[in-house]
Amino acid sequence: MTHLRSIFVIVFLLICNSLFAQTKVEEPTLLLNKQGTFKVIDWGVYTHYDCGFKKTETDANYKKLIAITDAVRKNPVMSDLKGFDGQARFFAKECDDKLGYGIPSRISFEFCAWFLYKGEEEKSCIEPPHWDILLNKINSIGGAAYGYTAFKPWGNVREGFNFELWESAAEKVNEIFFCPANKQTLAPGVDLYKESDIVLYNPERPAYWMPVTIRESFDLLYNYWKLRPDLQPDDPMVKELDDEYADFTETEKDGYAHSGGRGFLSQISADEKYPIMMRVNTAYWNKNLPRSAIQIISFYCPVDKEYTKSMAERWLKHNSSGYHSEHFIETLDYKLLIPVVDK
Repeated sequence: MTHLRSIFVIVFLLICNSLFAQTKVEEPTLLLNKQGTFKVIDWGVYTHYDCGFKKTETDANYKKLIAITDAVRKNPVMSDLKGFDGQARFFAKECDDKLGYGIPSRISFEFCAWFLYKGEEEKSCIEPPHWDILLNKINSIGGAAYGYTAFKPWGNVREGFNFELWESAAEKVNEIFFCPANKQTLAPGVDLYKESDIVLYNPERPAYWMPVTIRESFDLLYNYWKLRPDLQPDDPMVKELDDEYADFTETEKDGYAHSGGRGFLSQISADEKYPIMMRVNTAYWNKNLPRSAIQIISFYCPVDKEYTKSMAERWLKHNSSGYHSEHFIETLDYKLLIPVVDK
């Protein structure tokens, strides 16, 4: 019986393996030599927000978006279009009447890969891999340091509370941010942050960001916490700010604020080895130029091309649609886009 049972088990396993082999899912493979196409898609770039731009301004700006698209298409991957269909999708960005000037937008270059699957050619174009350019967004890579909110309260509001003042205080706090790390100026008008984020600008204009002093940053923080609806007579949050502010000398308070602070509210230090706190410098905008002009742009472009090359090779090995976007970034030369900045 033991011998027969062993034979039965072996036969059963052989049958299972045979069935598994027959039902194994066929994996799609990239069609690297398939000739691709290219098109531009206007995703409501001037209609999503009512920013008050004139038709003459949006028409002129649209021509500039096309010129930027043409510049990107000089990249060898974009010009060859082998193995994918390319799409340049124009997106609107929210208006910024306080800190902005020109028409803000985003161009998303999408890579719709072609695959061979079960003997048929198929294109993957649902949420495809993409590479983006942000236009006329002066704080595109420096997120708010605090992200404070100011929601209108429904009850338990202290006497004298003013929602509009509190909301304004939150907005002002959120205008300051810690500069991204490892800034390098690669050439006049070309700044690199975090070894991967590039900002192109007019170097003849004032700096697009300005440093903030410790005194200025604490003034903004005090305004927010002292204006909130649940402020108490001996408020613990204000007391915490008092304690953190007291750690700085008067000389340090007039110096620039940096990250790395031990206080949980301010997160501020005077240590220059940490990123500096910044705010947008509205004087950067040249308002003698039309609002259709492109005055500042930013995009992802790592300087370590070996890293992006290895990523592309990894996606290729696994027949992933991410191959084409990584291969594009690997071959991207930021110098192609320097001429699109208006001066």
